[in-house]
Amino acid sequence: MPVRPEIVRTVLTQLHPGEGRDVVPPKEPATPQQSTSANSTSLLDGVAMAIEDCGVKGETALVKLIYLAVTSRLLKPPHRPVSVAVKGPSAGGKSFVVETVLGAFPKSAYYAISGMSEHALAYSEEPLSHRMLVVYEAAGLASDFASYLMRSLLSEGRVRYETVEKTAAGMKARLIEREGPTGLIVTTTSVSLHPENETRLLSLTVTDTQEQTKLILASLADNRRSASDLGSWIELQEWLEEQGPQDVEIPYASRLAEMVPPVAVRLRRDFGAVLSLIRAHALLHQASRQRDAENRIIATAGDYGVVRDLVAPLLAEGVGATVSATVRATVERVTELTQPPATAGEVSLGVLATSLTLDKSTASRRVAVCIQKGYLLNRQDQRGKPMLIATGDPLPDELEVLPTPDKLFDPDSCTVAGYSEGVMSNGGTHPEEDGHEIPSNDPATVQQPDQGTQWHGPLTAVATAFPWGVDGQTVRE
Repeated sequence: MPVRPEIVRTVLTQLHPGEGRDVVPPKEPATPQQSTSANSTSLLDGVAMAIEDCGVKGETALVKLIYLAVTSRLLKPPHRPVSVAVKGPSAGGKSFVVETVLGAFPKSAYYAISGMSEHALAYSEEPLSHRMLVVYEAAGLASDFASYLMRSLLSEGRVRYETVEKTAAGMKARLIEREGPTGLIVTTTSVSLHPENETRLLSLTVTDTQEQTKLILASLADNRRSASDLGSWIELQEWLEEQGPQDVEIPYASRLAEMVPPVAVRLRRDFGAVLSLIRAHALLHQASRQRDAENRIIATAGDYGVVRDLVAPLLAEGVGATVSATVRATVERVTELTQPPATAGEVSLGVLATSLTLDKSTASRRVAVCIQKGYLLNRQDQRGKPMLIATGDPLPDELEVLPTPDKLFDPDSCTVAGYSEGVMSNGGTHPEEDGHEIPSNDPATVQQPDQGTQWHGPLTAVATAFPWGVDGQTVRE
């Protein structure tokens, strides 16, 4: 049984039956056949399906990453929100995907603009603390000063800008402070952004294949699309905001850090983004998570598994440990088309585009990405002449940057979903091995998710609606 918006609505209406909401009876317990399906679903799956119902087709991973990034705004400092750049060709649907995902959030979660003057970030009075700043088209951050202010906000969690103003008493210095933490979502047709901004963002790319175009056309032809189903998800996020910023403990963080190969400097930032996404997923599913003595939500192996599936390819590509499927397909096609003696080792953009069954604009962007990474070359040395595309550096061998859950969690140990007799249960390392204090099993200090009176907020009824479990975690025995 998938977690559809109707389920979340049920959860919300059961929260405050005396405040004007109709009480909706809980769903019937699942049959054994239904249980397997239910245990494979999550609230993240549910919101992805709701976004798909609103017309976003074929971009499930992109939708989930944007949703988790916006949810990460609610993490307690020093943990920072995750910032993302959504890239792709013109008319690729970047803005539509972002706008639709933001439709599942209250306006208080983000501040969306098309651009800003170079000093606007310093002088604007719009609150940015625990919010996402959304800039449609990166050209809106084109000036060096605007980029500098944004980097300060992302890296330091605030903007401190001292300026000089003319007053009746003469020129006076004034310190302007903009409190964060703030995350950034930006869309762009550019292959890359300012180098110092690029390393502070996860780069996400919309799908540019013919198959994706067919899905989009079919979606546009479907007049049943509606954003009305997102109301329940907005209420869910409103409730999460009411709880205030939350802290999430990742018991296996140290072991994970040991297993990530230090192949690039940018991993120092990317690894922090991975941990924030894990925390955001646990925060979203907090009703089926334990808390420790300090009331921190305890992330599970399931939280890592979901996030790894979403970001492992992005991280590997970002550090040059692997390449995306589109880059690999493009380079391999150029290699095929430039084999002697048929050619002199070069191919035109038009021939390549035809061979890839892509329009020239999309093929050109793919080639630009490959050239920027060094895997293709443009041997044309005359300005204004067509490109002469040739192969460059060899494609890298596949390198696993993030370990699989099987490798991270010793199968002979107990699990991460909960703690039993001082060790983790559901697949994980012993907390003491990671330098973490073992959470107490005393019910007075550990909030167990199998006691209905200890559940809070709009997810209270999850245990009733899903007695067989949520997102793979057993809610009630």
